Amino acid sequence: MWHIQPVPDNSVEESLREFYKADLEKDGYVWNTSRVWSHRPELMGLWMELFKKIRTNLRLRSYELVTLAAARSMGCIYCMLAHGAILRRNGFTAQQVIAILEDPQDAGLSPQEVHLMDYSARISRDSKSIVQADIDLLRQDGLTDQQITDVALAAAARNFLSRYFDALGAGPDPELIAKEPELWDYLKDWDKHLDRQSTLVSHSLPAGEG
Repeated sequence: MWHIQPVPDNSVEESLREFYKADLEKDGYVWNTSRVWSHRPELMGLWMELFKKIRTNLRLRSYELVTLAAARSMGCIYCMLAHGAILRRNGFTAQQVIAILEDPQDAGLSPQEVHLMDYSARISRDSKSIVQADIDLLRQDGLTDQQITDVALAAAARNFLSRYFDALGAGPDPELIAKEPELWDYLKDWDKHLDRQSTLVSHSLPAGEG
């Protein structure tokens, strides 16, 4: 539910109307992720250009997994649903996406993908926890310093947008929910899944480390 109501679609400034038009042509509806810019329409194009630049050297699959990991760490249901849907359109089943959300380390991903998601998640939870060994591991996986930089940028940018969406109360579009019923059925109870995952992790830790 919106905390700050967007400007009515028929009253938005021309610079934003073009993005609304693109949403309608592509998906048949205006995304809430476009409407969040309605009170500062001049900024949307700048952010879209930044994201385009960040994604330039990342494979779509890698970018989406990194983005999903950041959204998962922040608990942004809208972003998990939206980017889970992109993975669905690019070869993943709903159950595979759910498995990743449950535990990336036990979801059939490659070691490099698991390490990328862990790096993104740690940036989102506590960026100061990153140490040289984390970077060295990604280098051992074959990533260049530029690619690692791009992953860090993708994760940090997702933190900005996810937190912005949540701050304004931008929830998942009804149309997106209708397109992804299995993912939504899982994500609508995210807090319960998160509590269960936390319990499993704490039970797996040695005494004194919980």
